[in-house]
Amino acid sequence: MAATVGQLGQIARAPATWSRERAERALQLLALQQRLGEQPGLAAMLALLAGALEALLPVRDRASLALTDQDGQSLRVYRLLPALGELPDELPRVRGEGTVVGAVARDGRARVVADVRSDDQLRFGRASHDGVRSTVSVPVRVAGQVVGVLNAGSKTIGACTEAMIDELAEIATVIGPALYAAERALHVGDAVAVPGPMAPLAAELVAESPAMRTLLAQARRAAGSDATVLLTGETGVGKSMLAKAIHGWSPRGSGPFAAVHVADLPATLVESELFGHERGAFTGATQRRLGRFEVARGGTLFLDEIGEAPLPVQSKLLRVTQDGHFERVGGSATLHTDARLIAATHRDLHQAAEAGLFRRDLLYRLEIVALQVPPLRDRPEDLLPLARTILQRLGRQHGRNLRLAPQAEVRLRGHSWPGNIRELEAVLTRAALLEETAELQINSLRGHAAAPTQAARYDWPTRDEHERRYLLQVLAHTEGRIEGPRGAAKLLGMMPSTLRSRCQRLGVSLPSARQAKGTP
Repeated sequence: MAATVGQLGQIARAPATWSRERAERALQLLALQQRLGEQPGLAAMLALLAGALEALLPVRDRASLALTDQDGQSLRVYRLLPALGELPDELPRVRGEGTVVGAVARDGRARVVADVRSDDQLRFGRASHDGVRSTVSVPVRVAGQVVGVLNAGSKTIGACTEAMIDELAEIATVIGPALYAAERALHVGDAVAVPGPMAPLAAELVAESPAMRTLLAQARRAAGSDATVLLTGETGVGKSMLAKAIHGWSPRGSGPFAAVHVADLPATLVESELFGHERGAFTGATQRRLGRFEVARGGTLFLDEIGEAPLPVQSKLLRVTQDGHFERVGGSATLHTDARLIAATHRDLHQAAEAGLFRRDLLYRLEIVALQVPPLRDRPEDLLPLARTILQRLGRQHGRNLRLAPQAEVRLRGHSWPGNIRELEAVLTRAALLEETAELQINSLRGHAAAPTQAARYDWPTRDEHERRYLLQVLAHTEGRIEGPRGAAKLLGMMPSTLRSRCQRLGVSLPSARQAKGTP
């Protein structure tokens, strides 16, 4: 049976189960997958494959990838071997009806033709004109759907055999989704556009500034692979919008997109939300519940504010990022997911790892691709285009042709935007609701707030820091006691185990609590 991309990664953990030749081939495919993800676009991918496929294909006189058109009547053909110098202005097409590739795309089953001249009703297009006499074709799947066909051919009659199907299927698993995603990215215009269902989110992805153009180019390249992505940046910069865009650009774009805001969940419920639970796993678990890793199979799971995950949950996340395996809370069956993971945080996870609040090994797994989203104050070129795009959306909602007055543009430029895009949208929404004229003045920004200094920006503690300080005060008052009639748990009306978990998550230790009261 052909190995999937996930199975290829198992060679590092179970080399004894494969022959040396199979393990070496798997390493070659993994290296090819990584190199494809590093290419800037479709043309570069095709140039890479022209050399790489020579050592991987079972037959190599001709190879091509045919992707199904939306109407389902024909397929667009990308020739892989012999190599093309550059992409043609118009791709050759082959009809789906009456052709081998059409049958494979329709039925989702591989097919071998030992002699292309044996059946007059079969058509092979340009391949047969180039002297190809034997072919093997396998389906290319993205998120479980057949989107095309990978073909290889030989000029020797009978050279292609059933034994070659698994080899070609392994190659199709690696290169098919990558080229499919690259083609989608090529046809959505420049970096400001988001394909398909992601179009309404384009406001947060306006990219006039060099910083955002670079970021979106990197994000689009990352979308072509299944590599884990870590998005960092201040609150409100649009990390969730970028995560949805990466999903939309990816081969998984037609699959589910499941999002979990970890900071919104009590520590005791995070594990159940992510991995699900069995009936009776805990009080109130009256029926089995699927977790987000199961819901997101074939698609993308977005974990926002991953830095808030409790340490026990981080351990399970480490395992699922390594091999896709997990168990539901209260269950013993090992389950598997192929969901692609995108995580986001406004925290410095390296600093959290130094403090023992975040697993360093999990951090390494998350930041295979690390993308920093710049704050709005660092991309001034995007401010007014972004504001106009948001106003167009608000105008459609309110039935008004909204626009900015010249004085409003000055006010917008003079503001520091500590809340980033989220604050900008709130300001524009408020103006659209309260101002009577279509030309908005944005009077609420009359103060022209100056950009805060680095020190002033951190004078306001976060919610977690507020809670951490409060717990320190309570524990200092109880002299570090958690349980008992005079313990902190009794004072706070919490279970002792819940309080210990909260202290662990916030980095509150008993020594620090005693020091806060001045006791040794």
